[in-house]
Order: sequence, then C-alpha cells, then structure tokens
Amino acid sequence: MNPLAMKDRNILNQYSNDVVTVVLRDVIDAHWDEIQSRHLEALATDEVLITSSGQNVFDDHGKAALFGRCYMFMDALEPQVVRLERKQEG
Repeated sequence: MNPLAMKDRNILNQYSNDVVTVVLRDVIDAHWDEIQSRHLEALATDEVLITSSGQNVFDDHGKAALFGRCYMFMDALEPQVVRLERKQEG
C-alpha cells in the first residue's frame, strides 16, 4: 500500500496491479476518534508494515490510510462488482 495525500485532503491508497482506493476526508473526520484508537486492528494477523517511524508505527496520515485499506477487503467473502472504471485511450 502506498498512501498519497491528494490536494483536496483525501487520500489515494495505491496497491499493486493498478488498484486504488480513495479515502474521503469527510469520512476520516467523522470517524477519527475510532481510527485513532483502533488503527492497529486494520492489520492482518502477524502483518508488519515498516514506516519511517518503525514497525507498525503510524502517523495520522498512515492511520487514515489503514482505515481506507479496510474498504478494500470489506466484502471479500461475498464480493459484488458494482462498476469497473477503465482508463480511456486518447
């Protein structure tokens, strides 16, 4: 996961294979207290992410990105494709 700050204060989480999720600032702000207190629950069992602050140590940007990453896996048991977006040539 590579979280990028967008100009509009949203976060763009980039993954491999040209997959991204957008974490909306309004949603982050509405759930900030819970994100702050429970962000480590967003890690998979035995998962270790290395940041500039250390192993599984996240600043506010990283905590918000972890929150957004949860949406990537939320419906993994019964996925339902709603829409595909593809880059238009030309």
